[in-house]
Amino acid sequence: MPASSYPATAVLAALFVGLVVGAGAVAFATPTVQPISATSSLSAATGCLGPNETTPTSWVGRAPAGDRTTFLFNRTFTHDSPSIRIDGTVEEQADGVYVYRLTTSPDEGSEKTPSDDCIPRTKMDAVASIPSDYESFTVTFDGEEMVTIENDGSNPLFRTLEG
Repeated sequence: MPASSYPATAVLAALFVGLVVGAGAVAFATPTVQPISATSSLSAATGCLGPNETTPTSWVGRAPAGDRTTFLFNRTFTHDSPSIRIDGTVEEQADGVYVYRLTTSPDEGSEKTPSDDCIPRTKMDAVASIPSDYESFTVTFDGEEMVTIENDGSNPLFRTLEG
């Protein structure tokens, strides 16, 4: 059987049509909007309450940036245990309603033994980032509601929580 040959323009046209159809299928199957998930992190340091220091002291800040809004939370507080563990999770309770739950517990594995005149004091910094189309953002600390911030637009915010 003789070998068939196709004109170069027919081969290029078929290749071009294949590329267009393939690219269209990929574009259709690939989502264009990536979902934004809530994230959080925290750090803390424990020492002794200073002679001129008062507790508790807390503040919250809001920094919107495009499709994400970041909340900063700071709290200085005293406690009985010489060392504590702090856990934080941000959860979406309902559409657009976020809660950042911070909980403390004694750090049983720690071998810290402060001096008799030391009142254990922890300074904690936390950050949570959520989608900018949120309805409200609440921070709870050991089950106590510290602050709820409603979405009133994209304005930065700073608020002290005691006094």
